[in-house]
Amino acid sequence: MKYIVTLFFIALLCGCWLTTPNTSMPFGAAPLTVWGAGETVSYLATGKIMEDNIASVITGKDCSVARKLTGKGKYCMTRSEIEKQNRPPWHTRKVYCYRSLAAPNCYSRPSPYPYDSLIGIYDQPVYPENMFDTLYD
Repeated sequence: MKYIVTLFFIALLCGCWLTTPNTSMPFGAAPLTVWGAGETVSYLATGKIMEDNIASVITGKDCSVARKLTGKGKYCMTRSEIEKQNRPPWHTRKVYCYRSLAAPNCYSRPSPYPYDSLIGIYDQPVYPENMFDTLYD
């Protein structure tokens, strides 16, 4: 945070230099215009601003201020942390198993017949939708 405040005060000390056309800049544009164009190109190409790309190179992690501001994770995360966070949630469903002549018969809801003998109620894991589609793409 102290670096952001420092950069803000440096920008204030620069005065109008950032907004006036300058011959040392490409096409004689203002430095702020060139910086804004660089941010736009960086965001369109990578989905991250220039500062995020620099932080990603320095730390070796995937850094994104958009992820931090939206509350979807930390500023810098490893690939495994991102995959773990984006993994769809698993859930369970109840399975009711009844005795039969050969193997037990299991159903997703209780049997309406009173003569069926209940063996047990189990929790069966339910796979997230499209989980296996992403594994083989």
